[in-house]
Amino acid sequence: MLQKWWHNTIGYQIYPKSFQDTNGDGIGDLKGVTAHLDDLADLGINVIWLCPVNKSPMKDHGYDISDYEEIDPMFGSKDDLRELIREADRRGIKILMDLVVNHTSSEHPWFQKALKDPDGEYGKYYMIQEGKGGKAPNNWRSIFGGSAWERIGDTNRYYLHLFTKWQPDLNWENPALRQKIYEMVNRWLDLGIRGFRVDAISHLKKDFSGASLTADGADGLADGFACFTNAEGIGVFLDELRENTFQRYDAMTIGEVDEGLPPGALTKYIGENGYFSTIFDFCHSIFHVGAAQWRDQPTAMMDELKKLLFAKQEMVRGRGLLCNYMENHDLSRAVERFIPENEIDFYSSSLVGGINFFLPGIVFLYQGQAIGMRDFRKKELSEFKDPTTFVMYEEQIKNGMTAEESFAQINLESREHARTPMQWNDTPNAGFSTVEPWFAVNPNYHSINYEAQKKDPDSLYAFYKKMIALRKSGDFQELFIYGSFTPVYEEEPGVIAYRRSYDGRSVLIINNAKPQETALALPGTVTNTLLSNYDKVILNDGMIQLKRYQTVVLELL
Repeated sequence: MLQKWWHNTIGYQIYPKSFQDTNGDGIGDLKGVTAHLDDLADLGINVIWLCPVNKSPMKDHGYDISDYEEIDPMFGSKDDLRELIREADRRGIKILMDLVVNHTSSEHPWFQKALKDPDGEYGKYYMIQEGKGGKAPNNWRSIFGGSAWERIGDTNRYYLHLFTKWQPDLNWENPALRQKIYEMVNRWLDLGIRGFRVDAISHLKKDFSGASLTADGADGLADGFACFTNAEGIGVFLDELRENTFQRYDAMTIGEVDEGLPPGALTKYIGENGYFSTIFDFCHSIFHVGAAQWRDQPTAMMDELKKLLFAKQEMVRGRGLLCNYMENHDLSRAVERFIPENEIDFYSSSLVGGINFFLPGIVFLYQGQAIGMRDFRKKELSEFKDPTTFVMYEEQIKNGMTAEESFAQINLESREHARTPMQWNDTPNAGFSTVEPWFAVNPNYHSINYEAQKKDPDSLYAFYKKMIALRKSGDFQELFIYGSFTPVYEEEPGVIAYRRSYDGRSVLIINNAKPQETALALPGTVTNTLLSNYDKVILNDGMIQLKRYQTVVLELL
């Protein structure tokens, strides 16, 4: 594998709106990110991914961009971004931005012009079609619920929106539109951005060849995912995007590529000449220990997770690097998803962090993950802020749920749990802001906060620092990036373990992902304990005795 500058990435995703407010308006900003660069450097971070900071009406919290060229005033200015890039570079940290080019905001000037003249230049920038029989062009359901089509006034024209109606999809079949996108991307790279997380990129190509699908819900709509996710021909767009932008700047790119890649296609996405540097794998996002399927069998859930994680590594097998992560802005907190509530503590939280931290690939953390931030369950629906939450609530009721059931489902899995303000200390508003924040702070900030954990050598934060230091250490960095991957104890219930080997060295990673102790026969002689979330690692006569939720990294002879 050709070695690249980004292969040693220890990344950190920031949701700027909830990271740090510096101007007293209750909303996080770019200066707030700059203010905490020393904290991130102390943790060991060398790449930051910023969620969208472009100008936006915030119908989807920034993923509805109304001006690709400008920073939204709520976050600051381009000068603030330049300062962030400059100060981050001084600390050896590179800045990535979110690139949202599957759709724009409905308030983008392009779309406003398209509405006035659907047959004109800008009408061809979007997916606008004639209705059929007084209805939408087809019965695709939006990813966020409801029809994927919105009627334009009292005409028979409709525009496609795979997400909310405020996010019209761009028409990537139009070469003029693509050229506009490439020019915009290169201007950000010229500014000093070192790459992008590329949002919803698997949806650029749409297959309209079929008729309406068979309805699969009470709304009369159908899941059209197969028609607009990694559809045949998307590679032409992705290859052209890479050649005209990323490749020219040796940029790091992370594609948000949904499940369902065609067989053998993975290397086209992340190989040496792949469309992207790496991609996010969503296999773990389907699990939640609070879901009815897993509520009484969390160990079985961990075994299913193990199968999927290992299957993905087998698909890659040294031909590229996946992006290993447990949390992001669209998921509830990882400890809540994988650990029963009465079992959540330092040991189980550190184990969740360790499960995929040493797999082949790069690592990304999400803000608050390293201190174990938790979900903030709401008592009333009105406490949520995200417009899509309310759309999904109504859609679930239309499809047969009671109001109580729908609220419980949202409270369990809402992406808003990841968007509560960062818990910096135990002062009012968790040190995030001097005024009431845009979104309520989790009341547990008095016991879970950065300042307290930074001072505690036995904290979860301290453990994350140890994991990062081990991955970055001179002795083991190349092993954890490029080393071979071999599953171990695959049939052992609740144990997620694998061996990494490189250039004559071998390391065994074992995660006992269950609340009971377990004894295992070691596959070799242990020469050194590199990491453990317990003070002691019990080794005896070729066996290891693991405590509940113990995670260990052992060097083998």
